[in-house]
Amino acid sequence: MLSVPELKRAAAGNPFPQADAVPKSLHLFFLAKPAKKAQLDAMNELKAKSEQFALKGKVFYFYAPEGFGTSKLGAKAGRLLGVDTTARNWRTVGKLLELAKQIG
Repeated sequence: MLSVPELKRAAAGNPFPQADAVPKSLHLFFLAKPAKKAQLDAMNELKAKSEQFALKGKVFYFYAPEGFGTSKLGAKAGRLLGVDTTARNWRTVGKLLELAKQIG
């Protein structure tokens, strides 16, 4: 389970601020543990020219401006990271942060 401080750190660490304009273009994959054997070379081969990604600790940021649903990397990122993940788009991360502020 992801704590509120972890969620805040993940949001603050977003390396793709351009996703604010189109929140569905950015997905954060929250990793169960650090990805020590992530296949970054394979990810680079799969990604489209417009796509970008960054792995920071237990968060994999995936920017897909042409759409996540059609992305080859988007479909395989979890497996290539080599750990259990759950992904949320930038809009959902923002909504979760708003809810966390209301709770306290």
